[in-house]
Amino acid sequence: MGDILDEVTALIRCKECPWYKNCITPIQVNAEDLGQFRLMMQGANLPEQAKGEMEQILESIASSSQNMILQSCPVFTQRLKDNPKVAQRIKEIMQNWGKEEEPGK
Repeated sequence: MGDILDEVTALIRCKECPWYKNCITPIQVNAEDLGQFRLMMQGANLPEQAKGEMEQILESIASSSQNMILQSCPVFTQRLKDNPKVAQRIKEIMQNWGKEEEPGK
């Protein structure tokens, strides 16, 4: 009975989703996020050189993470965790993205 309730809850959450039907989106790191980190760094007792190096590292991580990390809605994430076959199917779709299907399929 719990499985049925969990699935119904997930369906309701999905239909009322604040993600507006965008189950996954690339993570966005903006100047405001970097500014908040700089403010936190000002309070740390680090030498100026270390602060500068930390800022460079942060900017590098932020830049590369935008190409590697996705934000996903909690319903989508839970469904992938609950059903490894779905996750495997998505992986196969991604690996075959853009490949033309054979005629007759």
